[in-house]
Amino acid sequence: MTEAGIAESDFAYVDYIANRESGWNPNATNASSGACGVIQANPCSKVPGNGYNPVDNLKWADGYAKDRYGSWQAAHAFWTANHWW
Repeated sequence: MTEAGIAESDFAYVDYIANRESGWNPNATNASSGACGVIQANPCSKVPGNGYNPVDNLKWADGYAKDRYGSWQAAHAFWTANHWW
């Protein structure tokens, strides 16, 4: 997570989401949606670089969490309420 630029204060939120999205499996693929990687980027092509590379996937997810929800904490709150993000 550090290599992806995620703040240490957000690690627990990222860990929670990644555990539920993929179990931290960088090769995880959702057969029905095409989402990929540890955070399940949907579609996988959204991830600059390689969606299956954990650092690339987490870099993308950091921007997504902040752009869509304002913070990892808010992304976590949304995930716990809706079981997706």
